Amino acid sequence: MENNTREKLISIIVPVYNAEHFLDYCISSIMKQTYQNFELILIDDGSKDSSPAICDEWYKKDSRIKVVHQYNSGVAAARNKGLELAKGDYICFIDNDDFVTENHLETFIIAMEKTDADIVMCDIASARLGEPDRPLDKVLQLDVKECLNWLSNPISKEYVIMVVLWNKMYKRELFQEHRFEKGKYHEDEFMINNMLKTVKKVTFVPLKNYVYRTNEAGITGKNNKNAMYHLEFVDAYDERIQMALDADEDEGQEFASTVAKWIFIKLAEFYKTGNPTMQAAVKKKYAEIYEKYSYLLTDKQKAKYKMFTITPGTFCKMFIKYL
Repeated sequence: MENNTREKLISIIVPVYNAEHFLDYCISSIMKQTYQNFELILIDDGSKDSSPAICDEWYKKDSRIKVVHQYNSGVAAARNKGLELAKGDYICFIDNDDFVTENHLETFIIAMEKTDADIVMCDIASARLGEPDRPLDKVLQLDVKECLNWLSNPISKEYVIMVVLWNKMYKRELFQEHRFEKGKYHEDEFMINNMLKTVKKVTFVPLKNYVYRTNEAGITGKNNKNAMYHLEFVDAYDERIQMALDADEDEGQEFASTVAKWIFIKLAEFYKTGNPTMQAAVKKKYAEIYEKYSYLLTDKQKAKYKMFTITPGTFCKMFIKYL
């Protein structure tokens, strides 16, 4: 690595909330990086366990570590606070219950400097993720259209790689205009939409440098399966449909139709596994999206997806078979 590359400062932002069983290992993995020119910003978002003390102990060990303790305001507010404090040329986010390999930062900064990408992203190691739709065994440079294609199938590994915040390094200037919307729990779904309005190039590196750990107490865990915030995905998908149609109404219709159908399927899945409150919210959302985007469907598809609005239970029995 060239000396001028090693002069680039990376800001790593870690929102912390009740992560005492994972946090020490997460921070340790960051401090062991082969690329050492970084600052680590730990935002304790009102934790009620020993996480604040763990943050403070690490702060005493290394001058590159900054710690902020704040009242619980949500992960979006915590990340925004980290962005306010960040001084790096590049920005990374790491979740407090995950960890990274020793060459995580070095891989990113080499790829960033070589390709002049706005965002560099890596593969993810996780037992929960399936196989990709295509081989992910080489460095790829993606334009905005190709990035959107990775967002067309939410059960693919490519979708997860593209949509999440934490397997990426960003040029600092991307956040001059963008902040996370306070109160959103799936803020990454919205941030990637905003990013794709401004980026020109995204580079994918085929290394599983980010390790995602299952935490059932987290916002996506089974303990929170009936939380209403899961339905935020509808608004994020809706934004993508509009982005595609605004960019090219004719060419964007295929993408828009695919995403609309995924909204219907995912809402039906939430209905099938949800409690009465979730089911009522799903029916309302479903009707709104069907009215808005049914024109994108064929007559056969219209009849299929209309069925949910009349007899949701029958639709789920016929088309949602694997839950």
